[in-house]
Amino acid sequence: MRIWPRLWEEKRLRNLMAQATQPTIDMFTMVVLRRRFEAIIGDMVNALFKSGRSGVLNTAKDFTCSITDAKLQTVSAAVGLPVHASAIDLIPRAVVEKYGDDIRPGDCFANNSAYHGNTHCGDFTLCAPVFFEGKLVFHTIARAHLADMGFPTPTTYGPLARDVYEEGLLIPCVRIQRERRDVTEVIDICKANIRAPSQFYGDYLACLAAVRTGERGIEELCVRYGRETVLAFLDQYQDYAERMTVEAIRRLPAFRVEKEAFHDAVIPGAPGIPVRAILTIDPDAAMIEIDLRNNVDNLPLGINMSESTTTASCRNGVLSMLGPDIPRCTGAYRRIRLLLREGAAVGKPRFPAATSAATTNLCQVLSPLVQSLFAGVAPGLGAGFATVGNPASCAVVSGRDMRHGGRAFANQIIMGYWGGGGVHGHDGWLTNGGSGAAGVLNQASVEIVEQQQPIIVERLEVGEDSAGPGQWDGAPGALCVYRARQDEVRFTANSGGRDHPPAGIAMGRAGGFNRTWKIDTDGRKTEMPAFLDTVLQKGESLVSQACGGGGFGDPLKRDPGRVAQRLEEGWISKSHASELYGVVTSYDGERVLVDVPATEVRRASLGEDIRQ
Repeated sequence: MRIWPRLWEEKRLRNLMAQATQPTIDMFTMVVLRRRFEAIIGDMVNALFKSGRSGVLNTAKDFTCSITDAKLQTVSAAVGLPVHASAIDLIPRAVVEKYGDDIRPGDCFANNSAYHGNTHCGDFTLCAPVFFEGKLVFHTIARAHLADMGFPTPTTYGPLARDVYEEGLLIPCVRIQRERRDVTEVIDICKANIRAPSQFYGDYLACLAAVRTGERGIEELCVRYGRETVLAFLDQYQDYAERMTVEAIRRLPAFRVEKEAFHDAVIPGAPGIPVRAILTIDPDAAMIEIDLRNNVDNLPLGINMSESTTTASCRNGVLSMLGPDIPRCTGAYRRIRLLLREGAAVGKPRFPAATSAATTNLCQVLSPLVQSLFAGVAPGLGAGFATVGNPASCAVVSGRDMRHGGRAFANQIIMGYWGGGGVHGHDGWLTNGGSGAAGVLNQASVEIVEQQQPIIVERLEVGEDSAGPGQWDGAPGALCVYRARQDEVRFTANSGGRDHPPAGIAMGRAGGFNRTWKIDTDGRKTEMPAFLDTVLQKGESLVSQACGGGGFGDPLKRDPGRVAQRLEEGWISKSHASELYGVVTSYDGERVLVDVPATEVRRASLGEDIRQ
């Protein structure tokens, strides 16, 4: 069974351990250069954030900046979405494979193609080669989610798209600048296919500012420390990350487990879409393998995952279980083997499968599924599932704003994107959102949302009983209500968790279900489908109850005082406290008191019912 690969891995490990005692760069310089790279990436982030035109960029920070060397080795990103950052090396790989030696100083390449290493069509990605003393040494990368990339409907998530031809403008790794000047034909094609061309061009310039800022920072770094020193640092840094990963894996037992989770079916009431994974831990070879080959074939839907999002989800899921101190870079990724199948909904898509919702939906089931596989490896590992899809509170909104002369707008609102899963020792992170964001996205403010779009935010609050109960609860989902002002506003969203809410782990319970309703001017309330596309007229409202994260551990072991606190805050109901946590309470004014003897009896009774 894999005799030769295993021997190769053991030989590599011996070499790594030998290198550990023969550093080529002293530790002080290693630390300085690591922080300098992070500072450069931070400058790239600031350039994009301060100059981005779309609200999803200048408010929510739905973008990622990164750097690879000419060997396509990544460094840890200072700021970035995990689903963006953890396989971003596929972008310069596509540039090198397509252009070979035809890469020149001053070039810049644009890419939004899932078939050329990108995440999904909504993530507009620029990659600029960095030359020093005539030699290609690095690539700087900026990936920004744009609310409109020429999709047939005003969105960049198309869960019902049947193939790539229904997903708008495709930019398959093309040169967008030569000698630092725009290739005007490419810019013109983009503007001609996007509803708000000036907004697009502003966002493009923001991405361009990011990669050029990174380019300048790297050149200054090479001048100060020397090219060979900087490149040697990055090689040594990768080996350091790999050694840390090796040590973490070797602390785990040999283990193999397979599991499946489910995403909602497209047709309500139909069986869910399975997501399957097999985890194998080999501590002797210091290797973790994730096998995804048994997943269903590509679906005639836009929720198929891309190679980039599949890879990133697995890497994120594994490293989150190995600890926070391991650098998220190529060296660590070497110890994670992925087995993917082309033509699978969870794997590599086969052209022309649609992938416009590849960063959400199935992606937000896969990463927590990988985390949940670790629950049987050692006590305290694993995590509850986080929210799935984009709830209606995070819809893409579009139309014309009469407050500004009928100006066209298209933007994704990131509001009420909550519902993190519980983990051992901690309740879920409230603003975690889906696993691909993992708390990195900023939550929009009510005032800014109302300024940027002709809508009113009538409510934004914690949805009662929406969190998954556990010894450590999942985070609740948001209850949000939008109302149209004088203009009609179109809302599109690709939510999940309507039939299969985020699951709990280690006896933890699932989070609450996702639901969306439309209320007309006469007060009539109509439930909407999970894959939402609707127009609000003046005075009509949209109500979004997002799903909460799954809990971790037995709810009957939760600290009764914390249950009373959540009841007092309005996060859970009195019946929830009694029936799921077994906590008996009373009130002293607005204060909630725990009846300790009655709680012990109640929990013993509920525990007996569970055992039976």
